[in-house]
Amino acid sequence: MNRHSDIGYGYNIAIEKLAEELAVPQDRFDQAESRYKDLGGFLHRADSKVREFDPDVYVQGSFALGTPIKPASSDEDYDLDIVVAFRSLNKMSITQADLRGLMRNELKAYRKARGISNEVGESRRCCTLVYADGAQFHMDVLPAVPNEANMRLLLSSYMADEALAEGAIAITDSDETATYNVITDDWPRSNPRGFASWFKSRQIEQLNERRRAFLDAQGKVTASVEDVPVFRVRTPLQSSIMILKRHRDEWFAERDPDLKVISIILTTLSSHAYSGENRVSDAIAKILRDMHLAIEQRGSISWIQNPTDPSENFADRWETYPERRTAFFKWLEAARQDFGAVQKFSDAGIVLNELARSLGNPLTEATRSRVASSAGSRAATAAPAVAGGASAPGLVFGEEERRPTEPKGFG
Repeated sequence: MNRHSDIGYGYNIAIEKLAEELAVPQDRFDQAESRYKDLGGFLHRADSKVREFDPDVYVQGSFALGTPIKPASSDEDYDLDIVVAFRSLNKMSITQADLRGLMRNELKAYRKARGISNEVGESRRCCTLVYADGAQFHMDVLPAVPNEANMRLLLSSYMADEALAEGAIAITDSDETATYNVITDDWPRSNPRGFASWFKSRQIEQLNERRRAFLDAQGKVTASVEDVPVFRVRTPLQSSIMILKRHRDEWFAERDPDLKVISIILTTLSSHAYSGENRVSDAIAKILRDMHLAIEQRGSISWIQNPTDPSENFADRWETYPERRTAFFKWLEAARQDFGAVQKFSDAGIVLNELARSLGNPLTEATRSRVASSAGSRAATAAPAVAGGASAPGLVFGEEERRPTEPKGFG
């Protein structure tokens, strides 16, 4: 872990404010919550065609992990990923195609009832609702059936934590033509609740500290921290992931967006590298230094293991598209250079000047306003170590030996 003396005061302030600026406003979280709860209520209405199957509706992905970021422009939407798990169905009682048909028909009825003008869309695994009411939301709805028993057996076979099987699901995949239209036990798996539990476990101390502070601020001193949703607070790990997501988005937008590192890889590797740092600036330094260490080489295959399904490789496409692997390491090196170059700066304004090239001017300008209004800001008074635009002081990763940027054998 980096010592605090390796982090400039201005850099620390700028990083904290960048995370604040990237955070999804609380009213958007409330809006997202109301959307999926409204869908849940609709599926349980008296004349629902799926009510008898006991649909359980919950959020997954970045909103569940507390790591979504504001869209870079008003033309982009918030991605709200929803699971609808039909608790009284199972893999041997319905085909994937019929389950998808049930979901599609109910969403069409929901769209009509709520006056949503856009048609229900579909992808390999999801149905999609796009709201046109200025909310900037589109909702990917993943139909599913329970799969806890199979997942528990799988985790046991890998001697992994079987508790992570709670909430595991089987999902549909229209590209799997051999199994999509027949009754079979062979369904694709997913485990979003298990992943959310693992993600919380990687930062549980920092998460609960902030949950307790949240409750104290609300005057709810006797309430349990478990009553506070993850998205109500923001930890150093969550903030780091959010900042790295925006850096990734900007970096790949200028190159090849098709090679962009997927969020589940960024989130998983960051969570492995994080080791309980209390400041966002320290967390980013640790993550950037070590995030490649959880990438295994199994022969010629790069393997990023799903911590809640050890048989799944999040980097499976790197074998077919090796340019994605190359792009990951180039992006990682760029992020190390960009953040490491300003890590010791004492002036937040100069830090933001430098990071504007990699994070975008709109974000850094909005962050500058936050810094200026911060009571603890020294941005206007601290003497900069170097002038804006001057040569960077070089990477600073503390006294620990720097790991190689790429694993041995990287070509």
